Amino acid sequence: MRTDPAALIETAARLVGYANANRYHVRGDSLFNGIPLRGKQVLEVGSGAGAWAIWAGLHGANRVVGIEPEARGSTPRSLKRFEDNVRSLGLARTVLASGDKLEQVLDGDESFDIVVMFNVINHLDEEAVKVLRTDRGAREQYTALLRKLRGHTTLSGWLIVADCARTNFWNQLGLGSPFARTIEWEKHQNPRVWMDVMERAGFRDFDLRWSPLQPFPKLTQNSLVQYFTCSHFVLRCRAGEKLSNRPQAREKFASSALRGFASI
Repeated sequence: MRTDPAALIETAARLVGYANANRYHVRGDSLFNGIPLRGKQVLEVGSGAGAWAIWAGLHGANRVVGIEPEARGSTPRSLKRFEDNVRSLGLARTVLASGDKLEQVLDGDESFDIVVMFNVINHLDEEAVKVLRTDRGAREQYTALLRKLRGHTTLSGWLIVADCARTNFWNQLGLGSPFARTIEWEKHQNPRVWMDVMERAGFRDFDLRWSPLQPFPKLTQNSLVQYFTCSHFVLRCRAGEKLSNRPQAREKFASSALRGFASI
């Protein structure tokens, strides 16, 4: 029997690290607004304490796989905390907390309607991501990985990526941002770069939005505020048909998809 998400959301927010349900809701809406979760197959890559795998489970997803291999860049004992959170919320039948790496998932045959990468895409290959914009080999590495992920995403399924952009006011001054003290800006890339790589991997219909900051989410959800703070964005796109045999169509799509977006 499913439990009403509203009855558990406050507990879930606390368990996954949010101060209250409102903050959890604001962040969740910035990721999933307009994307139906009920009845879907969901994969969260780099789950940590399981925030978005749990969110999907509480909002009616049919099956959720959250992978937290506790690799470099993750919080120690995250998988154990994730597993405990799933049990505490009664979601064990819906949400699987797994220690598998992404490569292990992609070697299987399971497909997903929604894939979430929250602050993790830059950790997939930290050396390649540094030179992603300028190095063809690095782009090909990331493209190949995301193309394989596309192969495990249902047609018109969603890929949701949240991360910090490389361009930030403080970083350009050679200073650390007081709003994002731990960010290593050289290990991040701007949305335009990710859109190009994702499009080459078979994704389309890009939706770029800037993340809200508390306590004024409506006033801060724009590129200008983010440029002076965390440069945090959410990039959502759909899994399209493979374009590898249609290079002219792919190039035409790339130029139209990127037109109109801010330079960062």
